[in-house]
Amino acid sequence: MIFGVLGHYAMHIITVILAGVLFVLSLITYMRNKKKKFLLICSAFLVFGVKEIIIAVNTITFGAEPVSIFTHILNLVILTLFASGILRWMLTI
Repeated sequence: MIFGVLGHYAMHIITVILAGVLFVLSLITYMRNKKKKFLLICSAFLVFGVKEIIIAVNTITFGAEPVSIFTHILNLVILTLFASGILRWMLTI
């Protein structure tokens, strides 16, 4: 049971770190190319990282996810940003 809880916390922390790295890489890509599709993807990684931080803090503090409705809304924002970036890429091919 302890490994499960610690593993759960570790997954949140690893996800935040990965989202941060992907945000920085996509920001660098946007700064080099100045294309809006990269800005949308960069924004999606930022929102994803913020969402995951909120979930991690609440999970570690309260042991549950009391803000699940808010995080579901953030999921929709993230998917919309990714879809916008991908559709912009597909329309330019």
